[in-house]
Formats: sequence, C-alpha cells, structure tokens
Amino acid sequence: MGSASAGAAARARCRRCVRVRMLVPVLAALIHLCAAFNLDPETRVVFSGSRGSYFGYSVEFFSNTISVLIGAPKANTSQPNITEGGAVFLCSWSQSNCSIINFDKQGARLNSTNRPLAQFEFKSHQWFGATVRSHGNSTLACAPRYYWRTECDTPFADVTGTCFLSVDGLNTFVEFAPCRTERHGPAGQGYCQGGFSADFTKDGRVVLGGPGSFYWQGQLISATTEEIVKAYYPSYFLLSVAGQIQTRQAEGSYDDSYLGKKFSWADQMYYLQFRTHLCRAWVWCTCLGCNVFQMGSYFGYTVAATDINSDGLDDLVVGAPLFMSRGSDGHLEELGKVYVFLQRGPLLLEPSQSHLLGPQAFGRFGSSLAPLGDLNQDGFNGTFLTFVQTL
Repeated sequence: MGSASAGAAARARCRRCVRVRMLVPVLAALIHLCAAFNLDPETRVVFSGSRGSYFGYSVEFFSNTISVLIGAPKANTSQPNITEGGAVFLCSWSQSNCSIINFDKQGARLNSTNRPLAQFEFKSHQWFGATVRSHGNSTLACAPRYYWRTECDTPFADVTGTCFLSVDGLNTFVEFAPCRTERHGPAGQGYCQGGFSADFTKDGRVVLGGPGSFYWQGQLISATTEEIVKAYYPSYFLLSVAGQIQTRQAEGSYDDSYLGKKFSWADQMYYLQFRTHLCRAWVWCTCLGCNVFQMGSYFGYTVAATDINSDGLDDLVVGAPLFMSRGSDGHLEELGKVYVFLQRGPLLLEPSQSHLLGPQAFGRFGSSLAPLGDLNQDGFNGTFLTFVQTL
C-alpha cells in the first residue's frame, strides 16, 4: 500500500515536471512575441492633402498626442487675400483625418499711417509649413519665403522669413521673425529666409537657420521659448527678443556659404560651436576633411545626428544628393551619396570606413535623412534615408 502511494506521488511529480517543462518554452515564445517590434505596411495609415498643396513637404511627430504634424507650404487657407500662403495640419493616427492648425489667421498687414494704405508685408506664396518642428508642448512652423516692404514709397522688399510658435499644445501662437530688422538688403538680414531650417535643442531652445543673411554667408539664431513669448507684442512689427543669440557677420571671403541652410542638433557638440561663434563653413570642412568630398555634390544638403555605434556619442550622417559616380559604361551618373562620421570626442569627427552610394541614377539619394531610433531593438539606432526618382 505504501509503495503504491509512493508510486502515485512520483507519477504526479513527474506530470508536474512535464507540465513545467512544457510551460517554459511556451512562456519563452510568448515573451519573444511580446517583445517583437515590426513596421506593418499592410495596415498603414495614409494621409493626403489637396492637389498642388505640397502636402507632406515637412512631417513631424506631435509628442502630446498620437498624431503627426504635416506641412503643406502651397496650401490655400482662410486668410483674407492670401494666395497659397501655406498651412500645417494635425493628423490623428486613430481617425485617419487631418485638421488645419490656425497658426496665423490674419491677412497681410497694412501701414495705417499712410494714405492710401500701403501693404508692407506679403504672405502669398510664403511657403508657411515648409519647416515644422515639435518639442514637448511647443511647436514651431516657419515660412522662409515671407517678405516685407522696408520702404513704403518704393517697391523694395526683404525676404526675411518668419515663424510662429506655440508653447501650450497648439492653443495660442506668437510670431518669431528675428530677421525682420532694420538691417535691410543683402548686406544685412534682408535675404535671411529665417526658418529655412529650424530645430529645438534637447532643453527646448529654438534654433533657426537663415542661409541668406550677410550676402548669403548665412547665420544661426537662437532664443528660449520663454523669451520669445515674453517679447511678443502683436501691435509691434519689429521686435527684439531679450537673450537672443546669433552668429555674426564674417569677412567677405565667406560670402555664399549658406550657413543655416540645414543643421541637426546633437547634445552639446554643435551647441558649443554655435555659442562660441565657430559654426562657419570652414570649421565644418576642417572638422570633416573637405578634400574627400566632390565639388558640386551638395554635400551637407541634409544632416542627421544619431548615435550609430551605441558608444554614447552622437554621430553625424550627411547627404550629398548630387554626388556623381561613373557607371559600367564609363559615363558619370548622378546617384547621390550618404556619408557617415563617427564622433570620437568634442569637435572630433572621423569618417566611417564605408559610405552609402545611391542605387538609382538621378535618384538623388540622401535628399532626406531622419534618425529613427532603435526600431528593431538590436541595440543600434537606425536612420531613414530617401531618394527621389527623377523620370
């Protein structure tokens, strides 16, 4: 009797062991499935805008909600007497629809001191929404082709660009036009095109690129969101922002450098360059070694900063969409190229052993770059690369 009881107990323990052994691989499989992460092209969400509006020219994630901000720089809005002023749309993933964000409801302002009234700013074809950036509760949208008349008695106009900023989740908006100053014409900030490029630093500071300032030397301009909001007064056309910092004009040999056309933010490295006024074209070339780059390849047209090799330092990915290479027939083909530079220390960038060459002739590989983070969870950050097929 005792031996039978012992045998039954042993068989029960064995069944439990079998169940446990079977359960372990099942749990492992479930854990693996739960940790899996993929991009699903079959259930993608598609947003579209009106024909000819350039809907999708700029795209940015809106961090407050599960939504995306999409710029349409040639869209028509309800602004009175404005043609193709441009717009920014808020598109919800869950509803698959988009609604326009009313950054600016006004038409072009008039000079009320003159008779007849003179229009002194021009918002038609200003390309509002060509640049869109978001950081926390703050959103910035820019119109780099906005211009204003500097002298009411002559048709002299400056393409200074302008931006609008929201710091409370798209409820209220203020204008930020740091290039709209008394420094008129090409020698000053008249052709600045402020907002041609823009970004937020990791602590939320606004940075604008103005590639046309000072005979197209270009410049970077930066201010905190608090300073911008505090300085805004809608009745004043020329506003100065306390605490604003910007790169200064250099000697004439740096004309046509287009500083500020494109930039990307990476921790403290580029911020240090900007604050010490070292961010000039020659500094980038010295830092990166210009002798390896092809003239006319548009090196630097796009820039993305991300930690490629997971060493804790932000590295640099640079697009050259007009890079040319000889094909099998010996003729030059415009393919485009993407360069990778690894950061070895502050202001020390080292070219990677290999770079990426475009797969398609006239594809302009590297026309757009964006850091994606670690999508497949392999411990390394990915970067999104695009090329434009030219027929």
